[in-house]
Amino acid sequence: MQIEFKKIPTTGIHFETSLGEIRFFGEALKTSKTMVKCTGTMEGTLLHVCDRCAESFKLMVNEDVEVFACEGLYEDQEGEGLLNIIEFFDGSIDVDSMLQSEIEAFKSDYHYCGQCEQLKGE
Repeated sequence: MQIEFKKIPTTGIHFETSLGEIRFFGEALKTSKTMVKCTGTMEGTLLHVCDRCAESFKLMVNEDVEVFACEGLYEDQEGEGLLNIIEFFDGSIDVDSMLQSEIEAFKSDYHYCGQCEQLKGE
């Protein structure tokens, strides 16, 4: 799904896309001439490998997401807090690649299958 930067109003626009069994939906809101704030929810199931026993299991995903899309190269301002920013260079936001990036960030955390979750404190 592609959304053109110039078509995103300051009042926001709804977006929704999916990848496999993960659905990503929310609002895109223009915060400046080149910056769009995307807030939404990522939910569904994801096949994942347990970080303890290496068995495959279905991981439940229900995460709030806040990511900024920048048209062109982003230059941070002095004293500005760290932001989750993805740069786009073709005049539009690729919501599918944004979802893929957020899935990879989610998977980079430690996740345990049901059996190993019970053993976590041992």
